[in-house]
Amino acid sequence: ALQDNCRALLVGNRTYGKGLIQSVYELSDGSGLVLTVGKYLTPNRTDIDRSGIQPDFSARPSPRMAAKALDACFISQRQAPGWKA
Repeated sequence: ALQDNCRALLVGNRTYGKGLIQSVYELSDGSGLVLTVGKYLTPNRTDIDRSGIQPDFSARPSPRMAAKALDACFISQRQAPGWKA
């Protein structure tokens, strides 16, 4: 959410990518059933399952590079359909 809303930059490695919500049910014969009941999406509706979230930088950026990245995010967000001031 912080990345999608241009509130923070992510630094490090791509996340694992576990984006499914599953329920496990034990059946009367002792077997089990795993049912996917939902999935995680970012505020921009990006499905993170299997792909994870890509950080903005792999290592800590300089203040100048961080400011440039946030500026680019704000510009991109303003050009998106449905953006409101």
